Amino acid sequence: MIHVCFGLHDADGLYSKFTGTTITSIFANTSEQVTAHILHDATLIDYNRENFLRLAKYYNQRVEFHNVDELCPNEIQLLREVLAERIKTRFSIGTFYRLLAKKILPVDRIIYLDSDIIVNLDIGELWNVDLRDYPLAAVPEVAATQGHMIKNKFLLNAGLVAVEDYFNSGVILFNLNRLDENFFADGVKFLVDNPQCASPDQDILNAFFAKNYLKLENRFDSFVSTEESKPAEKIYHYAGHVMDFDMEKPFSLLWMANYMNSGWFDIDSIDRIYINYLERDAEVKNTLIQVTSALNGNRKRAFVTFAAYVDAIKQIFDAADNELIVIETFLDFDELIRALKKVKSKRVFFSMVENFTIMSNIFSDMGLVEGKDFFNGLKFLAAQHGYRINSYSFVKAL
Repeated sequence: MIHVCFGLHDADGLYSKFTGTTITSIFANTSEQVTAHILHDATLIDYNRENFLRLAKYYNQRVEFHNVDELCPNEIQLLREVLAERIKTRFSIGTFYRLLAKKILPVDRIIYLDSDIIVNLDIGELWNVDLRDYPLAAVPEVAATQGHMIKNKFLLNAGLVAVEDYFNSGVILFNLNRLDENFFADGVKFLVDNPQCASPDQDILNAFFAKNYLKLENRFDSFVSTEESKPAEKIYHYAGHVMDFDMEKPFSLLWMANYMNSGWFDIDSIDRIYINYLERDAEVKNTLIQVTSALNGNRKRAFVTFAAYVDAIKQIFDAADNELIVIETFLDFDELIRALKKVKSKRVFFSMVENFTIMSNIFSDMGLVEGKDFFNGLKFLAAQHGYRINSYSFVKAL
């Protein structure tokens, strides 16, 4: 029996379909028996629970549910006490559930997967990897991204982990017997001591295991954003909200095919897409009005971005060098924040990074207001320069 697990916190009831789509891709491509363990909380509604059960029955596989609030009350209470603010504003509590797998699951090994994954191979290939005495196996992020790894990460800047060793946590084969009994509590303490960490679970795992894990080849965790060929027998990672409705893209088609076989696609999905379309149209009009108002005065523009986007921003926005704040030029986030604070009263910020939530939280902590002092600049990138407004919001609304 192959065991895979997922962490699930589904505040609006619309996230379970992503987990269900990943599970569909596993069941559809794997010849052996699989049990999908869902580590969840009270946000798992009956509709989604029944869909998971129907999915497993259709493929003659198994799904088991594990309520972390009931099984690990002390650990969840610890999270809510010492990381309350960050859970509320910076990341989902569900990202921590995988770290409780050792305490919850009565197995020796487990494959953990994020819910933005499509398994386009028989997952038995990963399951049968010889872990030897390593605590886990994972793909180094520089390999997963085919050399396009974003390197402004706290653990790298602090010299705690080498670039070539830093691994992505979206696909992990755990040897649960090799995890310390205090692993979860020690991980939470690490985040408390290092508030600069932007990827909580991934940073914990790297801080503890980057110097002692089995490195897997790229095909077990390949970022779709860097793929140029058509889908092959790989595990594909849709990191960075690259799922969209452009069916000319083979990887969008791959995700959609698995989603439509998952049992979550129904008439209500179409209705939610239509409503989202109307909301997006109104949002674009409102944003243009807000930008015009924000720049009606002495304030100038400032584009906070990565070096890879600089040329496009110069072309699309006719941006001057003194309007660009390139994140890679700063040694760490604290230095970046100090630079932003120096000019915050004189600039209207356009965040040109894929994870807008992180930058939004930084701006908000500085007392800035979205729609007045800062905007998600990626919404304005033009298709003629190789960019297109991503329709991930439509996928989210399904």
